[in-house]
Amino acid sequence: MTTTRTAPQDDHPTTADQQPAPFLELSPSGEPIPVVSSLDLERDPHGLFRQWRSKSPVIQREDGACLVLRADDVERLLNDPRTQQIDGALYARMRGVPPGPLFDLLATSVLLSEGEAHRRRRAPLSRTFAFRAIESLRDTVRTAAEGLIDGFEADGAADLVQAFCAPLPPLVMSQLLGAPASDAQEFARAVYKVSPAFAPALPGEDMDRMVDGARWLTDYVKARLADAASGQTPPAALLEDMLAAIGAGDLTEAEAAVQIVTLIIGASDTTRGALAVQVSLLAERGADWSDYGDNPELARAAVAEALRFEPPVGSFPRFSTEAITLDGMVIPAGYLVSLSTLSAMRDPARFQDPDTFLINRQDHVRWHMAFGAGVHRCIGEALARLELEEGLMALCRKLPGLRLAGPPVKVEGYAGIRRIGQLQVTW
Repeated sequence: MTTTRTAPQDDHPTTADQQPAPFLELSPSGEPIPVVSSLDLERDPHGLFRQWRSKSPVIQREDGACLVLRADDVERLLNDPRTQQIDGALYARMRGVPPGPLFDLLATSVLLSEGEAHRRRRAPLSRTFAFRAIESLRDTVRTAAEGLIDGFEADGAADLVQAFCAPLPPLVMSQLLGAPASDAQEFARAVYKVSPAFAPALPGEDMDRMVDGARWLTDYVKARLADAASGQTPPAALLEDMLAAIGAGDLTEAEAAVQIVTLIIGASDTTRGALAVQVSLLAERGADWSDYGDNPELARAAVAEALRFEPPVGSFPRFSTEAITLDGMVIPAGYLVSLSTLSAMRDPARFQDPDTFLINRQDHVRWHMAFGAGVHRCIGEALARLELEEGLMALCRKLPGLRLAGPPVKVEGYAGIRRIGQLQVTW
Protein backbone atom coordinates (compact mmCIF):
# COMPACT_ATOMS: atom_id res chain seq x y z
CA MET A 1 0.00 0.00 0.00
CA THR A 2 1.40 3.39 -1.00
CA THR A 3 0.32 6.92 -0.11
CA THR A 4 1.75 10.42 -0.11
CA ARG A 5 1.67 13.06 2.61
CA THR A 6 2.91 16.53 3.37
CA ALA A 7 3.14 18.60 6.55
CA PRO A 8 4.53 21.96 7.69
CA GLN A 9 8.31 22.27 7.48
CA ASP A 10 10.22 21.62 10.72
CA ASP A 11 12.94 24.28 10.95
CA HIS A 12 14.72 22.77 13.95
CA PRO A 13 17.43 20.22 13.16
CA THR A 14 17.76 17.22 15.42
CA THR A 15 20.48 17.02 18.07
CA ALA A 16 21.59 14.06 20.15
CA ASP A 17 19.44 15.38 23.04
CA GLN A 18 16.19 15.71 21.07
CA GLN A 19 13.56 13.28 19.83
CA PRO A 20 14.77 12.38 16.31
CA ALA A 21 12.96 14.02 13.41
CA PRO A 22 12.33 10.72 11.56
CA PHE A 23 9.33 10.16 13.82
CA LEU A 24 7.66 13.41 12.71
CA GLU A 25 5.62 14.01 9.57
CA LEU A 26 7.82 14.50 6.50
CA SER A 27 7.49 17.91 4.87
CA PRO A 28 9.01 18.09 1.40
CA SER A 29 8.80 21.47 -0.29
CA GLY A 30 8.95 19.80 -3.69
CA GLU A 31 7.07 16.74 -4.93
CA PRO A 32 5.44 14.62 -2.20
CA ILE A 33 7.51 11.56 -1.37
CA PRO A 34 5.68 8.22 -1.69
CA VAL A 35 5.10 6.39 1.60
CA VAL A 36 5.67 2.63 1.57
CA SER A 37 4.78 0.09 4.24
CA SER A 38 7.63 -1.46 6.24
CA LEU A 39 5.82 -4.78 5.96
CA ASP A 40 5.93 -4.55 2.17
CA LEU A 41 9.63 -3.67 2.33
CA GLU A 42 10.32 -6.72 4.48
CA ARG A 43 8.17 -8.96 2.30
CA ASP A 44 9.79 -8.18 -1.08
CA PRO A 45 12.45 -5.45 -1.02
CA HIS A 46 13.83 -6.17 -4.48
CA GLY A 47 10.37 -6.15 -6.07
CA LEU A 48 9.34 -2.96 -4.30
CA PHE A 49 12.58 -1.17 -5.15
CA ARG A 50 12.19 -2.29 -8.77
CA GLN A 51 8.68 -0.86 -8.79
CA TRP A 52 9.65 2.54 -7.39
CA ARG A 53 13.23 3.18 -8.55
CA SER A 54 12.25 4.54 -11.99
CA LYS A 55 9.32 6.53 -10.58
CA SER A 56 10.89 8.17 -7.56
CA PRO A 57 14.46 8.71 -6.31
CA VAL A 58 13.30 8.34 -2.71
CA ILE A 59 10.50 6.62 -0.80
CA GLN A 60 9.47 7.01 2.81
CA ARG A 61 8.53 4.54 5.53
CA GLU A 62 5.54 5.21 7.76
CA ASP A 63 7.92 6.26 10.57
CA GLY A 64 9.29 9.05 8.38
CA ALA A 65 12.64 7.51 7.40
CA CYS A 66 13.59 8.19 3.77
CA LEU A 67 15.09 5.46 1.56
CA VAL A 68 17.24 6.67 -1.35
CA LEU A 69 16.98 4.19 -4.22
CA ARG A 70 19.11 5.13 -7.23
CA ALA A 71 22.78 4.21 -7.61
CA ASP A 72 24.03 7.68 -8.55
CA ASP A 73 22.19 9.30 -5.63
CA VAL A 74 23.28 6.67 -3.10
CA GLU A 75 26.90 6.90 -4.19
CA ARG A 76 26.87 10.70 -4.11
CA LEU A 77 25.18 10.96 -0.71
CA LEU A 78 27.58 8.47 0.86
CA ASN A 79 30.23 11.15 0.22
CA ASP A 80 28.02 14.20 0.84
CA PRO A 81 28.74 16.26 3.99
CA ARG A 82 25.00 17.01 4.22
CA THR A 83 24.56 13.43 5.43
CA GLN A 84 26.19 12.39 8.68
CA GLN A 85 26.43 9.20 10.66
CA ILE A 86 23.83 8.72 13.39
CA ASP A 87 25.11 9.72 16.83
CA GLY A 88 25.80 6.57 18.84
CA ALA A 89 24.06 7.67 22.04
CA LEU A 90 21.00 8.79 20.07
CA TYR A 91 20.92 5.48 18.21
CA ALA A 92 21.13 3.55 21.49
CA ARG A 93 18.20 5.53 22.92
CA MET A 94 16.19 5.01 19.73
CA ARG A 95 16.82 1.26 20.06
CA GLY A 96 15.71 1.29 23.71
CA VAL A 97 19.10 0.13 25.00
CA PRO A 98 19.46 0.44 28.80
CA PRO A 99 22.54 2.06 30.41
CA GLY A 100 25.43 -0.38 30.62
CA PRO A 101 27.89 -2.19 28.37
CA LEU A 102 25.73 -2.27 25.24
CA PHE A 103 24.81 1.41 25.53
CA ASP A 104 28.49 2.29 26.03
CA LEU A 105 29.45 0.16 23.03
CA LEU A 106 27.00 1.94 20.74
CA ALA A 107 27.62 5.41 22.17
CA THR A 108 31.39 5.37 21.62
CA SER A 109 31.72 3.11 18.57
CA VAL A 110 33.64 4.33 15.53
CA LEU A 111 30.72 3.03 13.48
CA LEU A 112 28.43 5.66 15.02
CA SER A 113 30.85 8.58 15.26
CA GLU A 114 31.57 11.72 13.28
CA GLY A 115 34.29 14.35 13.05
CA GLU A 116 37.29 14.29 15.36
CA ALA A 117 35.96 11.44 17.49
CA HIS A 118 35.57 9.32 14.36
CA ARG A 119 39.08 10.17 13.19
CA ARG A 120 40.65 9.25 16.56
CA ARG A 121 38.78 5.98 16.81
CA ARG A 122 39.37 4.89 13.23
CA ALA A 123 43.06 5.80 12.82
CA PRO A 124 44.67 2.85 14.68
CA LEU A 125 42.28 0.40 13.00
CA SER A 126 43.16 1.81 9.58
CA ARG A 127 46.80 0.87 10.04
CA THR A 128 46.01 -2.69 11.10
CA PHE A 129 43.43 -3.31 8.39
CA ALA A 130 45.13 -1.71 5.40
CA PHE A 131 44.93 -3.90 2.29
CA ARG A 132 48.67 -4.66 2.25
CA ALA A 133 48.73 -5.64 5.93
CA ILE A 134 45.69 -7.89 5.55
CA GLU A 135 47.06 -9.65 2.47
CA SER A 136 49.83 -11.03 4.66
CA LEU A 137 47.13 -12.95 6.58
CA ARG A 138 45.97 -14.98 3.58
CA ASP A 139 47.70 -18.18 4.74
CA THR A 140 46.25 -17.71 8.24
CA VAL A 141 42.71 -17.39 6.89
CA ARG A 142 43.18 -20.33 4.51
CA THR A 143 44.37 -22.54 7.38
CA ALA A 144 41.44 -21.48 9.56
CA ALA A 145 38.93 -22.23 6.78
CA GLU A 146 40.43 -25.63 6.00
CA GLY A 147 40.58 -26.52 9.69
CA LEU A 148 36.87 -25.85 10.12
CA ILE A 149 36.04 -28.02 7.10
CA ASP A 150 38.22 -30.82 8.49
CA GLY A 151 35.95 -30.84 11.53
CA PHE A 152 32.78 -31.75 9.61
CA GLU A 153 33.97 -33.14 6.26
CA ALA A 154 33.40 -36.76 7.32
CA ASP A 155 29.73 -36.05 8.14
CA GLY A 156 28.74 -35.81 4.48
CA ALA A 157 26.14 -33.11 5.18
CA ALA A 158 25.79 -29.95 7.25
CA ASP A 159 24.04 -26.67 7.80
CA LEU A 160 26.89 -24.70 6.27
CA VAL A 161 25.92 -21.53 8.12
CA GLN A 162 26.41 -23.14 11.53
CA ALA A 163 29.33 -25.38 10.58
CA PHE A 164 31.40 -22.95 8.53
CA CYS A 165 30.04 -19.50 7.68
CA ALA A 166 29.30 -18.43 11.26
CA PRO A 167 32.48 -19.67 13.02
CA LEU A 168 35.05 -18.58 10.41
CA PRO A 169 34.99 -14.77 10.86
CA PRO A 170 35.17 -14.74 14.68
CA LEU A 171 37.81 -17.48 14.55
CA VAL A 172 39.98 -15.26 12.36
CA MET A 173 39.31 -12.22 14.56
CA SER A 174 40.21 -14.13 17.72
CA GLN A 175 43.52 -15.08 16.11
CA LEU A 176 44.13 -11.42 15.25
CA LEU A 177 43.70 -10.69 18.96
CA GLY A 178 46.20 -13.39 19.84
CA ALA A 179 43.46 -15.25 21.72
CA PRO A 180 43.91 -18.94 22.57
CA ALA A 181 42.15 -21.36 20.24
CA SER A 182 40.20 -22.74 23.21
CA ASP A 183 38.36 -19.40 23.49
CA ALA A 184 37.15 -19.33 19.88
CA GLN A 185 33.78 -21.03 20.41
CA GLU A 186 32.68 -18.86 23.34
CA PHE A 187 34.07 -15.83 21.50
CA ALA A 188 31.84 -16.61 18.51
CA ARG A 189 28.75 -17.11 20.70
CA ALA A 190 29.22 -13.68 22.26
CA VAL A 191 29.67 -12.04 18.85
CA TYR A 192 26.35 -13.32 17.53
CA LYS A 193 24.55 -12.45 20.75
CA VAL A 194 25.33 -8.75 20.40
CA SER A 195 25.39 -8.30 16.61
CA PRO A 196 21.60 -7.70 16.25
CA ALA A 197 22.08 -4.41 18.11
CA PHE A 198 23.69 -3.02 14.94
CA ALA A 199 20.62 -3.84 12.82
CA PRO A 200 17.04 -2.48 12.85
CA ALA A 201 14.98 -3.60 15.84
CA LEU A 202 12.75 -6.63 15.39
CA PRO A 203 9.63 -7.59 17.38
CA GLY A 204 10.49 -9.85 20.29
CA GLU A 205 14.24 -9.27 20.16
CA ASP A 206 16.17 -10.30 23.27
CA MET A 207 17.78 -7.16 24.70
CA ASP A 208 19.22 -9.04 27.69
CA ARG A 209 21.00 -11.41 25.31
CA MET A 210 22.53 -8.49 23.40
CA VAL A 211 23.65 -6.81 26.63
CA ASP A 212 25.20 -10.07 27.82
CA GLY A 213 27.15 -10.44 24.57
CA ALA A 214 28.39 -6.85 24.77
CA ARG A 215 29.52 -7.33 28.38
CA TRP A 216 31.39 -10.57 27.63
CA LEU A 217 33.18 -9.21 24.57
CA THR A 218 34.10 -5.90 26.19
CA ASP A 219 35.50 -7.62 29.29
CA TYR A 220 37.38 -10.12 27.13
CA VAL A 221 38.98 -7.45 24.95
CA LYS A 222 39.90 -5.34 27.99
CA ALA A 223 41.63 -8.38 29.48
CA ARG A 224 43.56 -8.99 26.24
CA LEU A 225 44.65 -5.33 26.19
CA ALA A 226 45.73 -5.49 29.84
CA ASP A 227 47.75 -8.67 29.26
CA ALA A 228 49.47 -7.12 26.25
CA ALA A 229 50.18 -3.86 28.10
CA SER A 230 51.72 -5.70 31.06
CA GLY A 231 53.88 -7.89 28.85
CA GLN A 232 52.15 -11.11 29.95
CA THR A 233 51.45 -11.92 26.30
CA PRO A 234 53.16 -10.61 23.16
CA PRO A 235 50.74 -8.07 21.65
CA ALA A 236 49.09 -8.95 18.35
CA ALA A 237 49.24 -6.20 15.72
CA LEU A 238 45.69 -5.03 16.46
CA LEU A 239 46.38 -4.72 20.18
CA GLU A 240 49.76 -3.11 19.57
CA ASP A 241 48.22 -0.33 17.47
CA MET A 242 45.52 0.27 20.06
CA LEU A 243 48.03 0.38 22.91
CA ALA A 244 50.03 2.95 20.94
CA ALA A 245 46.89 5.09 20.56
CA ILE A 246 46.24 4.82 24.31
CA GLY A 247 49.85 5.76 25.06
CA ALA A 248 49.63 8.79 22.78
CA GLY A 249 46.47 9.98 24.52
CA ASP A 250 44.34 9.54 21.40
CA LEU A 251 42.07 6.93 22.98
CA THR A 252 41.08 5.95 26.49
CA GLU A 253 41.35 2.28 27.42
CA ALA A 254 37.56 2.00 27.34
CA GLU A 255 37.39 3.60 23.88
CA ALA A 256 40.09 1.27 22.55
CA ALA A 257 38.21 -1.78 23.78
CA VAL A 258 34.97 -0.56 22.20
CA GLN A 259 36.60 -0.03 18.80
CA ILE A 260 37.99 -3.57 18.81
CA VAL A 261 34.61 -5.01 19.83
CA THR A 262 32.89 -2.99 17.09
CA LEU A 263 35.30 -4.34 14.53
CA ILE A 264 34.85 -7.92 15.73
CA ILE A 265 31.06 -7.66 15.43
CA GLY A 266 31.06 -5.85 12.10
CA ALA A 267 33.56 -8.24 10.59
CA SER A 268 31.63 -11.32 11.73
CA ASP A 269 27.91 -10.99 11.05
CA THR A 270 28.23 -9.45 7.60
CA THR A 271 30.86 -11.95 6.45
CA ARG A 272 28.82 -14.84 7.82
CA GLY A 273 25.91 -13.79 5.61
CA ALA A 274 28.03 -13.10 2.55
CA LEU A 275 29.76 -16.50 2.80
CA ALA A 276 26.43 -18.32 2.90
CA VAL A 277 24.93 -16.28 0.07
CA GLN A 278 27.81 -16.77 -2.35
CA VAL A 279 27.89 -20.54 -1.82
CA SER A 280 24.11 -20.76 -2.14
CA LEU A 281 24.03 -18.70 -5.35
CA LEU A 282 26.76 -20.80 -6.96
CA ALA A 283 25.30 -24.14 -5.82
CA GLU A 284 21.83 -23.13 -7.01
CA ARG A 285 23.29 -22.57 -10.47
CA GLY A 286 25.16 -25.88 -10.56
CA ALA A 287 28.65 -24.41 -10.28
CA ASP A 288 31.60 -26.60 -11.17
CA TRP A 289 33.51 -26.20 -7.92
CA SER A 290 36.76 -27.37 -9.51
CA ASP A 291 36.79 -24.10 -11.45
CA TYR A 292 37.12 -22.07 -8.25
CA GLY A 293 39.37 -24.05 -5.91
CA ASP A 294 42.68 -22.82 -7.28
CA ASN A 295 41.54 -19.83 -9.32
CA PRO A 296 41.74 -16.70 -7.14
CA GLU A 297 40.66 -14.43 -9.99
CA LEU A 298 37.44 -16.38 -10.59
CA ALA A 299 36.76 -16.62 -6.86
CA ARG A 300 37.28 -12.86 -6.57
CA ALA A 301 34.76 -12.27 -9.37
CA ALA A 302 32.19 -14.56 -7.74
CA VAL A 303 32.61 -12.77 -4.42
CA ALA A 304 32.12 -9.35 -6.03
CA GLU A 305 28.99 -10.39 -7.91
CA ALA A 306 27.43 -12.11 -4.88
CA LEU A 307 28.01 -8.95 -2.84
CA ARG A 308 26.21 -6.93 -5.51
CA PHE A 309 23.37 -9.35 -6.12
CA GLU A 310 22.44 -10.07 -2.47
CA PRO A 311 24.54 -7.90 -0.13
CA PRO A 312 24.82 -8.64 3.60
CA VAL A 313 24.11 -4.97 4.40
CA GLY A 314 20.98 -3.49 2.84
CA SER A 315 21.59 0.18 3.51
CA PHE A 316 23.71 2.72 5.31
CA PRO A 317 21.81 5.04 7.69
CA ARG A 318 22.57 8.74 7.87
CA PHE A 319 20.96 11.94 9.17
CA SER A 320 20.40 14.87 6.82
CA THR A 321 22.03 18.01 8.23
CA GLU A 322 20.61 20.18 5.43
CA ALA A 323 17.73 19.86 3.00
CA ILE A 324 18.61 17.52 0.13
CA THR A 325 16.87 17.74 -3.25
CA LEU A 326 16.66 14.62 -5.41
CA ASP A 327 14.92 15.00 -8.76
CA GLY A 328 12.45 17.56 -7.42
CA MET A 329 11.86 15.83 -4.08
CA VAL A 330 13.21 17.40 -0.91
CA ILE A 331 14.38 15.53 2.17
CA PRO A 332 14.36 18.11 4.99
CA ALA A 333 17.20 18.61 7.44
CA GLY A 334 17.16 16.41 10.52
CA TYR A 335 15.72 13.25 8.98
CA LEU A 336 16.88 9.66 8.96
CA VAL A 337 18.10 8.88 5.45
CA SER A 338 18.65 5.23 4.54
CA LEU A 339 21.03 5.00 1.58
CA SER A 340 19.82 1.76 0.03
CA THR A 341 22.73 -0.08 -1.51
CA LEU A 342 20.35 -3.05 -1.86
CA SER A 343 18.37 -0.99 -4.37
CA ALA A 344 21.34 0.83 -5.89
CA MET A 345 23.18 -2.37 -6.81
CA ARG A 346 20.13 -3.55 -8.79
CA ASP A 347 19.75 -0.20 -10.60
CA PRO A 348 19.58 -0.77 -14.40
CA ALA A 349 21.00 2.72 -14.89
CA ARG A 350 24.26 1.40 -13.41
CA PHE A 351 24.25 -2.37 -14.06
CA GLN A 352 23.27 -4.24 -17.20
CA ASP A 353 20.68 -6.96 -16.54
CA PRO A 354 20.86 -6.16 -12.80
CA ASP A 355 18.52 -8.92 -11.61
CA THR A 356 20.75 -11.63 -13.08
CA PHE A 357 23.70 -13.15 -11.21
CA LEU A 358 26.63 -12.85 -13.66
CA ILE A 359 30.09 -13.84 -12.45
CA ASN A 360 31.75 -12.46 -15.59
CA ARG A 361 30.06 -9.07 -15.18
CA GLN A 362 32.16 -6.22 -16.59
CA ASP A 363 30.35 -3.24 -15.05
CA HIS A 364 31.57 -3.49 -11.45
CA VAL A 365 33.25 -0.31 -10.25
CA ARG A 366 36.60 -0.41 -8.48
CA TRP A 367 35.18 0.60 -5.09
CA HIS A 368 32.37 -1.85 -4.43
CA MET A 369 29.26 -0.13 -3.07
CA ALA A 370 28.60 -3.01 -0.66
CA PHE A 371 31.31 -1.54 1.59
CA GLY A 372 29.97 2.01 1.57
CA ALA A 373 32.05 5.04 0.66
CA GLY A 374 33.75 8.12 2.02
CA VAL A 375 35.20 8.46 5.51
CA HIS A 376 32.81 5.77 6.79
CA ARG A 377 33.73 3.15 4.20
CA CYS A 378 33.96 -0.29 5.82
CA ILE A 379 37.32 -0.51 7.55
CA GLY A 380 37.27 -4.31 7.43
CA GLU A 381 36.78 -4.51 3.66
CA ALA A 382 40.16 -6.09 2.94
CA LEU A 383 39.69 -8.77 5.60
CA ALA A 384 36.12 -9.49 4.50
CA ARG A 385 37.16 -9.95 0.88
CA LEU A 386 40.03 -12.20 1.91
CA GLU A 387 37.78 -14.39 4.09
CA LEU A 388 35.14 -14.63 1.36
CA GLU A 389 37.70 -15.59 -1.29
CA GLU A 390 39.65 -18.07 0.82
CA GLY A 391 36.49 -19.49 2.38
CA LEU A 392 35.01 -20.17 -1.06
CA MET A 393 38.20 -21.69 -2.44
CA ALA A 394 38.66 -23.93 0.62
CA LEU A 395 35.13 -25.30 0.25
CA CYS A 396 35.69 -25.92 -3.46
CA ARG A 397 38.97 -27.78 -2.88
CA LYS A 398 37.87 -29.90 0.05
CA LEU A 399 34.19 -30.51 -0.82
CA PRO A 400 34.12 -30.76 -4.64
CA GLY A 401 30.80 -32.62 -4.55
CA LEU A 402 29.01 -29.93 -2.54
CA ARG A 403 25.35 -29.40 -3.50
CA LEU A 404 22.19 -28.05 -1.93
CA ALA A 405 20.26 -30.46 0.28
CA GLY A 406 17.38 -28.03 0.78
CA PRO A 407 16.23 -24.63 -0.45
CA PRO A 408 18.72 -21.82 -1.15
CA VAL A 409 19.64 -19.71 1.85
CA LYS A 410 16.90 -17.26 2.78
CA VAL A 411 18.03 -13.64 3.11
CA GLU A 412 15.71 -11.27 4.96
CA GLY A 413 15.77 -7.55 5.67
CA TYR A 414 16.23 -4.47 3.54
CA ALA A 415 18.15 -2.11 5.86
CA GLY A 416 21.30 -2.44 7.94
CA ILE A 417 22.72 -5.92 8.52
CA ARG A 418 20.43 -8.47 6.88
CA ARG A 419 19.39 -11.84 8.33
CA ILE A 420 20.06 -15.30 6.91
CA GLY A 421 18.56 -18.72 7.52
CA GLN A 422 20.01 -22.20 7.20
CA LEU A 423 22.00 -23.53 4.25
CA GLN A 424 21.64 -27.31 4.21
CA VAL A 425 24.22 -28.93 1.93
CA THR A 426 25.57 -32.39 1.21
CA TRP A 427 28.61 -33.71 -0.63
